[in-house]
Amino acid sequence: MLLQHGWLAGEPELQAEVMARGRAEDFAAGEVVFRVGDSCGGIYGLVDGVLGVSTAPRDRGARLVQFGIVGAWAGEGCFISGERRRSELRAISDCTLFHLPLDAMRQIVAGDPEALRGFARITIAHYDVMARIIDDLLLRNVECRIAAVLERASWLFAEDVPVSQAELGAMSNASRSQVNAALARFESRGWVSYAYRSIRVLDPAALWQFAHPEEADDSGVG
Repeated sequence: MLLQHGWLAGEPELQAEVMARGRAEDFAAGEVVFRVGDSCGGIYGLVDGVLGVSTAPRDRGARLVQFGIVGAWAGEGCFISGERRRSELRAISDCTLFHLPLDAMRQIVAGDPEALRGFARITIAHYDVMARIIDDLLLRNVECRIAAVLERASWLFAEDVPVSQAELGAMSNASRSQVNAALARFESRGWVSYAYRSIRVLDPAALWQFAHPEEADDSGVG
């Protein structure tokens, strides 16, 4: 999975070293991989399962902002800055992650300084996702924000997203009652199905068009 999806798939010169020096680790649902403020450590790539990624300014508690996607990596900030963790990874479902320790990263770069650019590209990928999250949160209509977050959930290699209405509300800056109303509307249109702490995205394209009606109008869709 890691050689076919995400950051490592685009770094052929690093693949052999990363796979040789790392190891797979299993995490049970609810288990924390690392927290904001934890001491420096290595990077983790998601092989299977659903991860929650939480972050916040230093004087605020971490909030769920995104689901980890199979093939995505996290934790490189410690290696680049030498500072403590700035985000939290928590297993939402049972997960398998591939862990490359901090010392192994240092050894790889010592042997090939150009590898530093490769590790830094993990941060660039995070920037792209954060830009999308900000764009979603700037949507004025609350149901559009909820639809946009659900469309992002469709990026997962998971049939069902184990997330509560309260967590979905936090991700979309919406109240629980607003989330419940939106989910009922979306389900009636065949875009999602949902149960307690579980949501299945059935039509991500429709959710995207609903969240961005001006783009649908420009393309002649709608």
